[in-house]
Amino acid sequence: MTTEKRYEILNSLPTYGPMYVPVTDNGEPFYSEGFVVSFYKTDGAAWVANFQPGWTDLKEIIEFEKTQNLLVVACGTCYLMNPDDTKPIEVFGVGYSCIFKSNKDRLVLQDQTDLTIIEPDGTHWETERISWYGLAEIKVENNLVSGLAFNPTHDADEWVEFKYDLDTRTLTGGSYYSFENKKPWWKIW
Repeated sequence: MTTEKRYEILNSLPTYGPMYVPVTDNGEPFYSEGFVVSFYKTDGAAWVANFQPGWTDLKEIIEFEKTQNLLVVACGTCYLMNPDDTKPIEVFGVGYSCIFKSNKDRLVLQDQTDLTIIEPDGTHWETERISWYGLAEIKVENNLVSGLAFNPTHDADEWVEFKYDLDTRTLTGGSYYSFENKKPWWKIW
């Protein structure tokens, strides 16, 4: 893997030079200032990307050791990018608010209702829904993610503990219960 600089986060859109490239999830033009990054191609050329932002304040760029790709987190939306290409390889999420490191060089991204796990090669997968709306006090130790899931009820709002095993992909606890394949309470036979 090369140690050359592959990107630079800019404070704003450049006032001179080549036009920036709007990067969105659907490929449509985006004209407001978003998360602005200058990328350096392997041939030495540079280009400026203006990423359409998501719903949070989380802005970060993550380099992977096993690939040339970068994960650009633009205000909660993730763009998997190759600095040599102006189009994203993949776009996912919109409300990520925190990033945690776990064992095996995995990253855990926190959303409002679930988690997304980024493997060291840039591939990702999502947990099942953990909360109706809201996760808090997230802790990551080795392969176990724990925290609180918001549980709104008719008479009280409460936080319920949960644990998620990253290796077995199993959830214990949480506040979101799937009612699929369960017999309705009014049917007794």
